[in-house]
Amino acid sequence: MDVYERLISGYREFKANYLGEENREWLKVAGVRQDPKVMMVACSDSRVHPAILTRSALGELFMIRNVANVVPPFEKDHGEGTYHGTSAAIEFAVNHLHVEHIIVMGHSGCGGIQSLMDQSTVDDAQEFSFIRPWMKIVEQASEFTEHEKVTMSQQSRTCVCEKRAILISLNNLVSFPWVRDSIKEGKLKLHAWYFDIKSGNLSEYNLTKEEFEEVT
Repeated sequence: MDVYERLISGYREFKANYLGEENREWLKVAGVRQDPKVMMVACSDSRVHPAILTRSALGELFMIRNVANVVPPFEKDHGEGTYHGTSAAIEFAVNHLHVEHIIVMGHSGCGGIQSLMDQSTVDDAQEFSFIRPWMKIVEQASEFTEHEKVTMSQQSRTCVCEKRAILISLNNLVSFPWVRDSIKEGKLKLHAWYFDIKSGNLSEYNLTKEEFEEVT
């Protein structure tokens, strides 16, 4: 069975369970509306699946997935240089779904972050790259002092960059007026997560200590 056929086979198994007795009451509501309490901004990386990682059921997570789990800053201008998809999803989640939590989840070995730290990853000969301008949103995460460049390994700097980028996106969330207002009103909380693929460890940012702490 090839990869595509395995997907079809998986769908058939899913459908058999989906219409089962245990989902009957849920389907009555789900067929009309959605009511998630959590929105997650995660990377498109195939190795990091938020619903599997958190064992979430259908309807529990409102998802945004893009390269490097980036949140752009709020922009009113709809001209060149704006990023509509992620911003539109944030607006919908906060203003219409009234989610209570927004999580920005980054991860180890992120290809988007690698392209930010190693510009050769994106061929300079290309006429245009969507990745380059997209990653510029979190470009500051890749800035290191000369001392840091000498004393830190490449792997350590990459990990730091991945985590810094999460925090930049978290700060960008607050630039959206409806996000900021919901936080002030106590209706919304923001969270920063970092998932290490090799170990399976999840860390959450502790705002008081200003560091990521492993979830145990």
